[in-house]
Amino acid sequence: MIVRKIKNVNTLRDFFLKLLNYISRILTFPKNGFNRYHIDKFMKKQSSHLKKGTKILDVGAGAKPYKTLFFNCEYESCDNENILKEIDYKGKFDHDFYCEITEKIPKPDNYYNLIICNQVLEHVSEPNLALKELHRVLESDGKLIMTVPQCHGLHQEPHNYFNYLSYGLNYLLKKNQFVDIKIVPMGGNFHLLGKVLNNIINIFFEKNNIIIRILLYPIELLIRIILFLVSFLLFYLDYFDKSKKWTLNYGCVCKKN
Repeated sequence: MIVRKIKNVNTLRDFFLKLLNYISRILTFPKNGFNRYHIDKFMKKQSSHLKKGTKILDVGAGAKPYKTLFFNCEYESCDNENILKEIDYKGKFDHDFYCEITEKIPKPDNYYNLIICNQVLEHVSEPNLALKELHRVLESDGKLIMTVPQCHGLHQEPHNYFNYLSYGLNYLLKKNQFVDIKIVPMGGNFHLLGKVLNNIINIFFEKNNIIIRILLYPIELLIRIILFLVSFLLFYLDYFDKSKKWTLNYGCVCKKN
């Protein structure tokens, strides 16, 4: 009887958490948040007009969020199994192979037509060695598509080592013989502010005991509605930040020399 009550309490708690998180997602603007909005947009653009059968490696792919964009390609993914376990990664991971990209990717030279490195380089303790290995397995004139954070808090600890500036990223790529380097900021000050405001709201509410959160939910709901409207405004105000020296992430496209 006691066990059944505990299960019922847990089930009720999970139900309310799912409900509250669902409402929070509805009241998130832009969809999936400022950070993911830009990355999604960048990846969709880069995946268009690829030739059928393009041989792709998605490095550090995690839950492989962009696999469906490459449905007509020969898509492979890899990750570091030891690190995924160490950080207690919650998503499912089932990759073609596992390796440490700073040491050896188990493929011959010039093997891939395209490599994706999406929000990965900040988790690599030796980015120079990783880029050297990516360069090796990429075919001549092959393309590297990469996103990296400029302003991002700690995550997937303890394997979170760097945020990047465009000049530092450009330096690392040139050092490893990549050419035709194009680096673009993804969002400016206003989008960065929107991301920070959302983080602050989550600090106040999502870490609360579920009972306290339910009791305070009318206040949370009101604040999230206001934040939705503020985020909408910030989204379009970002147009006026032309320099974007403060940005959420950089998107990068380059080729192997």
